[in-house]
Amino acid sequence: MKSTRFITEGAVLLALYSIMLLLITYVPFLSIVLTYLMPLPFIIFSLKYSIKESLLLICVALGLTLVITQTSFILGTFMFSTVGIAIGYQLGKERSKGEILLTSTFLYFIHIVLIYLIVQLMFDINISNSVTTRMNELLETSKNLYSDLGVSYNEKNVKSITELLKLLPVLVPSIMLMLGFTMAFLTQLLTFPIVRRLSFKTPKFKPFREFRLPLGFMWLYLIITILSYFGSKPNGFFYTAIMNISYVLHILVITQGFAAIFYFSHIRKLSKAVPILILIAGLLINGLMIFVLLIGIISIGIFNRMKK
Repeated sequence: MKSTRFITEGAVLLALYSIMLLLITYVPFLSIVLTYLMPLPFIIFSLKYSIKESLLLICVALGLTLVITQTSFILGTFMFSTVGIAIGYQLGKERSKGEILLTSTFLYFIHIVLIYLIVQLMFDINISNSVTTRMNELLETSKNLYSDLGVSYNEKNVKSITELLKLLPVLVPSIMLMLGFTMAFLTQLLTFPIVRRLSFKTPKFKPFREFRLPLGFMWLYLIITILSYFGSKPNGFFYTAIMNISYVLHILVITQGFAAIFYFSHIRKLSKAVPILILIAGLLINGLMIFVLLIGIISIGIFNRMKK
């Protein structure tokens, strides 16, 4: 009876995965949403069955992918299935949402690195250089278009964009990490409500305003910021490591800054629209990010004092 149920439910979930896979293949614009729903069949399966049985489902899913789509989709199926099973397993163990997010971020990151390396080695395509070259071409096209129309453009902004594009190949590891985090977050955001509808328990995040970085983080940020000003060989290991750590820490401090704005808006009983508008303005206006960064650094100390 159990084996019949296992085969039936496995077949239904694989059929669901196959439909989503075909939709992504032949209706590309649907991938904007479906990409983050792909682990869902594996999450549901691993909530009901053991790891051993879940691994068997992965093998069948990989074979099915070979039959119905291109060979290149094998890596995608392997990524979605392992992430899905990891999330389902942790949900079954009633782990916190933060733990699940960290695990799925790590798994997505590993798979993204793996795909990047395979594409580079097998097809001799350097993705970061290709993207940088394409972006530079678009920038030059835009400048020429402005010149032809007789419209002036801000040289300072163009110079900033050019400098940023030069850094792009160096920041590949941290960009991959942030991409992994974004995929993990959106996977939880879209799959957990469906999992709850199927009568499974899912943990909840604390409100964003309660996001806190430890006091030691402030010292780490200070040390990395100082080290980033020391001269080092561009594209060398030390330079790459410092730039990537600095980039990730920078984003975390900015996140802390926005969390502090949400927190103080909450205790002052301001409209929820106020911090949301500040968040949108901060993302759109580059100059405001400096103030958010300062708020983030100051709030680390304030929040840690409040705990004592």
